[in-house]
Amino acid sequence: DFKNKFYEIVYKEDLKNKKVLLITTATDGEDGDKSWIEDEINTIIDLGMKKDNIVEYKIGNELSIDDYDIIYMLGGNTIYLLHMINKYNFKEVIEKALSKGIIYIGSSAGSQVLGNSIELCIPYNKNNVGMTDFTALKLVDGIILPHSNKREEYIKELKNKTKDNLILLYDGDGIII
Repeated sequence: DFKNKFYEIVYKEDLKNKKVLLITTATDGEDGDKSWIEDEINTIIDLGMKKDNIVEYKIGNELSIDDYDIIYMLGGNTIYLLHMINKYNFKEVIEKALSKGIIYIGSSAGSQVLGNSIELCIPYNKNNVGMTDFTALKLVDGIILPHSNKREEYIKELKNKTKDNLILLYDGDGIII
């Protein structure tokens, strides 16, 4: 169970005093109801973090990554998120954070951008930014597909369309690296 494994790794220290950088950039590329964002914040709180220690952030704004213990990259529009990461060279910030031992938690789009490509997410995201290069951050070797339990027919089609390792994440699953 992912949640138990997460606790096992992270609970070496008390989470309630950890500063969380909640990156909500991907939600800006989404239309419609965004009430699920509050559910995501409650997930962070359920993991043991205090609401007062959660700081919302948009890629492109000023940031001192050293002020945080955990990055929580929220879901939303994967294409828009990768566009903003590339536009502001945010991969360097993520790599710096990881090298300092800062924990990265990616939810949905926040996990997809870590793989080799986001091309397989195109049917589920609007490309409002005119993106043509779907190369992702390549911090995880493979293509990460969250919500795989809701896309089983699509995934069957994909297996013959890519040479990349498909990392299928069902809702509630995670990978720990």
